Amino acid sequence: KGSYGEVHLIKHKREKKQYVIKKLALLKASKRERKAAELEAKLLSKLKHPNIVSYKDSFEHDDGFLYIVMGFAEGGDLYTKLREYRDRNEVLSEVQVVRWFIQICMAIQYLHQRHILHRDLKTQNIFLTKTQMIKVGDLGIAKVLDGASDMATTLIGTPYYMSPELFSNKPYNYKSDIWALGCCVYEIMTLKHAFNAKDMNSLVYKILKKKMPRMP
Repeated sequence: KGSYGEVHLIKHKREKKQYVIKKLALLKASKRERKAAELEAKLLSKLKHPNIVSYKDSFEHDDGFLYIVMGFAEGGDLYTKLREYRDRNEVLSEVQVVRWFIQICMAIQYLHQRHILHRDLKTQNIFLTKTQMIKVGDLGIAKVLDGASDMATTLIGTPYYMSPELFSNKPYNYKSDIWALGCCVYEIMTLKHAFNAKDMNSLVYKILKKKMPRMP
């Protein structure tokens, strides 16, 4: 369960294949939430890339829910995988880091070429297949930019991965996704957040100072 709805693992009766179904409540949803849900469904249907979660179907039901059926990444999310490494006191090999980094880059490049900002790139939204292949997901709050020069201004995303311009209330564009990508890669290498603090104010201060945390 998340702030937008629930996710269930389902099995296609005919295909005998597992999928993920995202159940989003539209009845109680605000205009903004409804728009975000519909946008996610519309966006996913257009995207076809080996490193982006695949889209199967979407439909609104009489029960007031929007259902989005997506490909299932059996390897779980990257955040959980990195935590397992940390718990075992292990680090990833350089080869593995580079392999995942390139795949995330390819997914982001594909989105940006289509004028789509992810806006919530974090290790919890990056998934793995059985063979440890990257699938970037959760495009629910992505914003399609009219042109490469357009700037989005909504303050959205997860604080650990947010860029300085977001906290400064400045308009931002594709560079914010690249900042988040940097934070994800730092996390893959070190198994820690690039910017961490006990409270929000300290976190904002660290990010605004843009002081790159030291690599262990």
